[in-house]
Amino acid sequence: MKNTYQLPEGIAGNLENFRQVINQYKTGSLPYPQFRAIHVPFGIYDERQPGNFMLRIRLPAGLILPHQMRTVAAVSEKYGDGIPHITTRQDIQIHKVTLDNMGPALSELLQAGLSTKGGGGNTVRNITTCPHAGVCRNEVFDTTPYATALTEFLLTSPDSFDLPRKFKIAFSGCPHDCAGATIHDVGFIAKKQNGKGGFRVYAGGGLGAGKRIADILEDFIPAEDFHRSAQAVKKIFHKHGERNNKNRARLRFLVERIGLDQFRKLYQIELAELPKLPLQIHQTACHKSSSPCLNESFLPDFELWKKRNTNPQKQPDFYIVQIPLPLGDIPGTTLLALADVVENHGEGSVRATAHQNLLLRWVRENELPTLHKKLSKLALTDVRPCPYRDIVTCTGASTCRLGICLSRGLAQAITNKLSDLNLALHETNINIHISGCPNSCGRHPIAAIGIMGAARKIGRHLVPHYILHFGGTIREGKTQFASGNHALPAKNIPDFLAEFLEAFTHSSHYPAFHAFLDADGRQVIDHLAEKFKTVPDFTQNKDFYCDWGSTTQFSLAERR
Repeated sequence: MKNTYQLPEGIAGNLENFRQVINQYKTGSLPYPQFRAIHVPFGIYDERQPGNFMLRIRLPAGLILPHQMRTVAAVSEKYGDGIPHITTRQDIQIHKVTLDNMGPALSELLQAGLSTKGGGGNTVRNITTCPHAGVCRNEVFDTTPYATALTEFLLTSPDSFDLPRKFKIAFSGCPHDCAGATIHDVGFIAKKQNGKGGFRVYAGGGLGAGKRIADILEDFIPAEDFHRSAQAVKKIFHKHGERNNKNRARLRFLVERIGLDQFRKLYQIELAELPKLPLQIHQTACHKSSSPCLNESFLPDFELWKKRNTNPQKQPDFYIVQIPLPLGDIPGTTLLALADVVENHGEGSVRATAHQNLLLRWVRENELPTLHKKLSKLALTDVRPCPYRDIVTCTGASTCRLGICLSRGLAQAITNKLSDLNLALHETNINIHISGCPNSCGRHPIAAIGIMGAARKIGRHLVPHYILHFGGTIREGKTQFASGNHALPAKNIPDFLAEFLEAFTHSSHYPAFHAFLDADGRQVIDHLAEKFKTVPDFTQNKDFYCDWGSTTQFSLAERR
């Protein structure tokens, strides 16, 4: 059975060794700190609920096949909470796995060609691409096979799992930079020079503390040299990165510390020592469905669904279909049924996106009515505009030990508030990203509206707050981080956003969001922030002292 990429030969042996580690921990012969140091690079994280773990399955380029979808669904149902979760890194996570179920779950995933190794810790993380790669009208060429080939190449190297800190790589096919190459440790953007395909290489970018836009490391490298470039940067990081101070250990801090010129010198030294052997690139194979479906009747909301959830490919008569997933979640039973749909429509696979949805590509136009009916039966045809249905959020304090706030609860509250108002935002590209803490897993620094969890003490009590950022955007040469520092109580965020977006919709002079922001929007933000910053006394309204989705008083006691 085919897989999306070739796992390293030693992965089965690694899993068997890991099973022994689990047994040693269970019997008490291995202390918890040592167990954690092993299971985190294996893509396994402790959750807040004692005894529960999260398994993060890497999906290079976000690709997953129907038989793998069935396995993820089955493993999640059998060993987890039954709700697989798509991440902003195009991974898929299984939550609430117990220690006893960890080994069996990993074994079943491995049999389907899936692995969690490198899904966490100080490793080369999942390598991402634009989910439209191969079908986008703007792209220079399809970057998918380069992402999967680089995954296979780097996973065989031991130092890929022994880095000073996490190491993230992305590929974009054009200057629109949908994959965010300009904010990664290493980013590749497809280019052509004298008719030859290659990449512009970026290095030293990243979100979170000390966020930084990447520098151009190479203006152009031939496509056959891309893996050497990635390997050279990784070797610099392995040799010279900070290993004592975790908070200053990402590659961007090394670039800042030694300067870009010195970093380039080290890069050239490492590059010269690497063998000039090209990687074998396997071009993406596409199954183009030939179902005629010419006489299929239309459901009432078909045209609206087609408008909001499909886009024409560069290949005539074929469409990209978005499958929206609320908060990135899809029940295992739904994922299982969706696998049958994917097997019979499009290219025979789906792609996870950084917006926590799935994409089905290579769907013929005359198939769309049939596909719409099938997806409708699975409740996967949300036609609300993006600001209402497509809020990006990390898992937050509901499961993550680093989370401060319940970001998913806030996302639901915002969705409910905006949906009730039904503001005229249908044709805008406003995106709302929420992170439950400063670590930026919700990618709030690059959002039009970015929201970051925080805590503030009011009197003797902690109150969940969020710091608001506005104006983030990704595009080669124009990438900028969102800015702002207003901290508002969590319970006021939905009302604040409702009034702010209402002001935007009434501003006919500035139909584009960023233009409105640059003209009058910041003043509107300042005015509304003053209005919504007040927290009532604990004796007057205890609700402000609870987070969204919780009835218990807000606390940081469980944060690690």
